Amino acid sequence: MSASPPAAPLFEGELQASMQQLHNEIVEAMQLAQKSPDLDDLSAVYAVALLKLGMATGFVEQKYPGFVKEVEEKRQRVIAALTAEQQKH
Repeated sequence: MSASPPAAPLFEGELQASMQQLHNEIVEAMQLAQKSPDLDDLSAVYAVALLKLGMATGFVEQKYPGFVKEVEEKRQRVIAALTAEQQKH
C-alpha cells in the first residue's frame, strides 16, 4: 500500500496565518463560553465566536466562491436530520 501525496493546503501565506488565528480565537471563545458565569457573559462570548466564524467564512468564500452556499446547505441538512430524529422520539 503506497502513501497518498500530502494534500495541498487550502490557504497559503498571510491568509493561512489569518485563518489559523481566527480558528484559534473561535476555539478560545468557545472555551470561555464553557466558563461563562451568567447569560450576559455567555451572550458576549457567543457574539465574538459568531463574528469570528463569519469572518473566517468570508475569507474562505473569497478564495472558494460558493463555500457559503455549501455551508448553508449542509446546515439545513443537519437541521432536517435533527428534526426528524426528534420526531421519532
